[in-house]
Amino acid sequence: MSTIISFANQKGGVGKTTLCTTFANYLAKKVERLLVLDCDNQSSISEKRQSDEQKYSTATFRYNVQRFDIADSNKAAALMQQIKSVDGVILIDTPGHLSQQGLLPLFIHSDIIVCPYFYDAASLQSTVTFLKFVDVLKSKVPTMQTQVLLVPNRYDKRIGKKDELQLWDDTDKAFSCYGEVLPRIANKADMMRYNTLSLLDSQSTIVQPTYDRLYEIIQQRSS
Repeated sequence: MSTIISFANQKGGVGKTTLCTTFANYLAKKVERLLVLDCDNQSSISEKRQSDEQKYSTATFRYNVQRFDIADSNKAAALMQQIKSVDGVILIDTPGHLSQQGLLPLFIHSDIIVCPYFYDAASLQSTVTFLKFVDVLKSKVPTMQTQVLLVPNRYDKRIGKKDELQLWDDTDKAFSCYGEVLPRIANKADMMRYNTLSLLDSQSTIVQPTYDRLYEIIQQRSS
């Protein structure tokens, strides 16, 4: 059976694509079957894979990237039903807004939603809206068993004053009512230098606590 993980938030620019891609690189060494579905309108992962295939022409890529347009909700629902029977892990990069009806079957059939956020007012407000949206969706679809995991992304304690650092801690505690808050991912330039082939050593150091916990959760759900 599959494990379907969607990277989602209603606000763009919070790192969904970066985390989806770097987690795929992390996971490729741990699972035999892995697929990345690029459902974002910007097609960033698909375009990055095409660029990487040209740049690393002799390399062996450990997972496939497939582009899929979720504008048609019926097609999106059919896709999710199809991949649920696939043996392996499927990662989905989603659009940064909630206007597309095709998102509903993605969320309903996802085993896990990974929701990254920043500690700024706009990101936090959008994240609250997104989490409430998922809660409402769960209440309307009793069969939905999706687990929400939150990732504080691009964390930089150097720019936070004492009261801001406390506010960030309080934010994580508040969000834990919606799902587990994973270890923070630091704001480092190396995270923006990702590819679809492998993690840089510097990236591994940054993401390891977060991705180790996410992988542990995947294993627990599969057992």
